[in-house]
Amino acid sequence: MNIILHRLRYFFKFLASANTFYRIHSPFIFELSKAVLEDDRYFYAFRDVEEVRNEMKKSKAILEITDFGAGSGGSHESAEGVRVHYRNAPLSQIVRMAGSSPRQSRRLFRLVNFLQPKNMLELGTSVGVGAMYMASAARDAKFYTLEGCTNCAAVAKVNFEILFLKNVETVDGAFENTLLPTLEKMKKVDLVFFDGNHRREPTIRYFETCVEYAQPHSAFIFDDIYWSEGMTEAWEKIKLHPKVTATVDFYDFGVALFSPDFREKQHFQVLPSAWKIWEKFI
Repeated sequence: MNIILHRLRYFFKFLASANTFYRIHSPFIFELSKAVLEDDRYFYAFRDVEEVRNEMKKSKAILEITDFGAGSGGSHESAEGVRVHYRNAPLSQIVRMAGSSPRQSRRLFRLVNFLQPKNMLELGTSVGVGAMYMASAARDAKFYTLEGCTNCAAVAKVNFEILFLKNVETVDGAFENTLLPTLEKMKKVDLVFFDGNHRREPTIRYFETCVEYAQPHSAFIFDDIYWSEGMTEAWEKIKLHPKVTATVDFYDFGVALFSPDFREKQHFQVLPSAWKIWEKFI
């Protein structure tokens, strides 16, 4: 199926089946959804991160991008058997195409601010926009972020220094080489943000690697769950994993929870109350 048609199809399916947080009966999911979608407080971190983002948008720098897996441009197979692709791209373009939008970034900030995890992991730093938001929301947490492209990771490191985010450690290299060693170093994860490979098999593989380090109240966040058929299939498979006790679908991203407080597996789809007009038709 065409990617655009896939996204449109699932967007309207989401509108038809999702509820506002007012209709959520689980107290925890009610509070989580309210925090993510309805909290209208403005944090100074929003201004600080957006200033950094805007400066990158103005940049004339050209970066050599390393893509692991699907990609275009020149390529070769690494010693580990991973297909590596290279291309040149303006930093300004990378920020516009790869970075989370301000709206979605603020939702990630609010989610982390609500959960207050102590050990965080991100798969897919890019130039650090999402990481800056999440790390700013939990400055006491230890935050590891993995990025396959060394040049993007270098830009992200500078951005973290600009915002004095001392709690972030950037690890560059293919996830096949960096994920497990990082998890072994962390020993446990309270929150994982999956944003590094929007394909079915790698997403499931990375999830299954991370799930062994999940705690009873861990939260795994999956970006762009309706980005493609493969990502949607991966999300559906993750929802069925026996260790996942509940999921929350915000359309932009999905959250898998491991809380023992849910006696039976539950799945929630939640939309902002500003969209409440849709409830009149469902």
